[in-house]
Amino acid sequence: MESRDSLRVLHIASWYPSKVHKSLGNFIQRHISAIATKHVCELWYSSPIHANDPLMGSISIDDSNGFVERIVYPKATRPGVRAVTRSLLNFELGENIAMPDIIHLHVTFPAGRAARILSEKWDIPLVITEHWTAYHDSQHIPLWRRIAMRRTASATSVFCPVTHQLGQTMRQFKMVNRNGTETYRVIPNVVDTEKFKLCDIPKSKSDGLKILHVSSLEEAQKNITGILNTISYIRTTHPDFKFTLKIVGGSEIERLNEVRSYATIMKLVEPYVKFTGALSGETVAEEMRNSDAVLLFSRKENFPCVIAEAWSCGKPVITTDVGGIAEHMAPERGKMVKSGDEQALAKAILALDKPWDAEKIRSYAVENFSIEAVAEAYSEVYSKALSISSS
Repeated sequence: MESRDSLRVLHIASWYPSKVHKSLGNFIQRHISAIATKHVCELWYSSPIHANDPLMGSISIDDSNGFVERIVYPKATRPGVRAVTRSLLNFELGENIAMPDIIHLHVTFPAGRAARILSEKWDIPLVITEHWTAYHDSQHIPLWRRIAMRRTASATSVFCPVTHQLGQTMRQFKMVNRNGTETYRVIPNVVDTEKFKLCDIPKSKSDGLKILHVSSLEEAQKNITGILNTISYIRTTHPDFKFTLKIVGGSEIERLNEVRSYATIMKLVEPYVKFTGALSGETVAEEMRNSDAVLLFSRKENFPCVIAEAWSCGKPVITTDVGGIAEHMAPERGKMVKSGDEQALAKAILALDKPWDAEKIRSYAVENFSIEAVAEAYSEVYSKALSISSS
């Protein structure tokens, strides 16, 4: 959307949905879509692939999301950052490339080197939005990658972690600009509150509590087996407690089948547990509206979009106390338990069947995570970055 106050913003992403990984970094796509309601946006993304892949060397250009997306599929190299940097810089040589006012990098590595080079070449500010949970366990980040990330940080005007807790770990990681200063502004993930809305049809309680889990089903992070263990425990110890668990996600068929197999071993079949596989955003929103609560049991997170989406639908959330979740959680919006504590999770599930103020839950989501709120926050960040750059 172009207006008198609009800026041209070049978004460069380290993660992004593509023909290779259709859901990777979808929260970044939503951030850019929100920003595009106020500014003229373009996205550059590089997704290295193997040489025998028919996509190798191709470029896709799409403007169906309200901004131009340019995605390139270069031949993968070792280290992968070389292919990413080279292919992103090649976009500069293309036609119809307008000079931006701001470069906005989403996740520092591996696209940060290209973003820094262009920022310095064009003498325009660089802003970083960070989502990466690896800062919480940074000793496992290789030294060469740490150096590359800090060099990108040295050229950055404003850092935008999605939680305060992530911002603290970034500071500890020494993500500061070349003047040794740090300008941080926490901006959370965004939710389309018109899509994720209250259910206007009263639900029958005859089938019991309807619990929803939405994730990638990646075990190391999401702890799906812990959820299934807990559901099995509740079925055994509280046979009169009526509930169903619907598990949404698993774009990788192999992983989805592994989780289904584990559920079968635990004798958790329909109607107790149902797997839908990956669903579209519209269908996920419908599933949330039709549920009574949303459940997560992650080992690590920053602040997952699914929590904000659930609240936008007026649904309480059971989740673990990891990352920046505690920054937004309150008793009227759900319950936090210790990561890995299956007994505490069972207790929280059993306590779900009580009245919740859906309007109050939703109002918090609209105030903090709506497209309008996030777009305005980034407009303020861009003004700050331009001010820092000109001083």
